[in-house]
Amino acid sequence: MAGAWRHPRGPGLRAPARCRGRQRRRGRRGRSGAAARLGYAHPVRERDAHHVEIDRQRHVEYRDPSEFDRIAFAMRALDRLRPKRMTVAVYPAIAALRVERGSNLQRGEGGSWAIVGIPPHASREHIAYALAELAGVESVPYAVQSLLAADRNADA
Repeated sequence: MAGAWRHPRGPGLRAPARCRGRQRRRGRRGRSGAAARLGYAHPVRERDAHHVEIDRQRHVEYRDPSEFDRIAFAMRALDRLRPKRMTVAVYPAIAALRVERGSNLQRGEGGSWAIVGIPPHASREHIAYALAELAGVESVPYAVQSLLAADRNADA
């Protein structure tokens, strides 16, 4: 097979149509075979070690079935933590606990802001942990336990 085109990665990949010497009739958007099934625009093997699917937005969260006002709990926790030179906004989120932060130039050097989204299934522990990290507490586990104990005492 002198002069035949070979793929540099090996014999498992097919040559492009322009190199095969004849035009093939193709289906959906010019792709065929495994490439069409996998959604690639170029020919690839179905089990190719060079192509890995990565899910970057995968979150696994505990879903707390108990009923309580999560926003009010977060506001009470922020009152106890008192983050220095930080403005915090809390809103009801839909899917996951979300914390965004940035710098606040109006408050001078070191000023910052944060937006905390709390979903309807978030647990007290999850909310307390996120807010303690946001406030920059040195001992996060101690802060979480004290916030939970203070909330239990307020409910009693």
